Amino acid sequence: MKKLILCICLLFVAATFVSAQRAAERKAQIKQGLKEEVKLTDDQIVSVMAIEDEYRPKLKAVKTDESLSDDDKKAKTKVLADEKRARIETAVGKESAQKVEAFYASLKKSNTQKTDGSENEKTSKAGKKNKDG
Repeated sequence: MKKLILCICLLFVAATFVSAQRAAERKAQIKQGLKEEVKLTDDQIVSVMAIEDEYRPKLKAVKTDESLSDDDKKAKTKVLADEKRARIETAVGKESAQKVEAFYASLKKSNTQKTDGSENEKTSKAGKKNKDG
């Protein structure tokens, strides 16, 4: 019984470590993109990352709040997004803020494609079978 509990604890620690490692790699990827693609300075990158880190839990809280209607969620999300955009504009300027927003949108799009890619492939194969069959 003790060995089982120990094994479960070790699995939990390993899973937590892998998750933290992926998060660190993701942050490094974002920092590199902000520097190379958006051409921000190191100080600007720190500011943008801090703003993103501040607003991420706020936006997640709105999305998961079951007491809000869909319209209320959209309205609150828009208010938070506008606040975040304004703070980023203050930190890096309007033109760079637009580039930052486009950069994050491209990241989101590429992540969506990665997660949907295998599902789209299955769907297209199923559709092909239906047409052929």
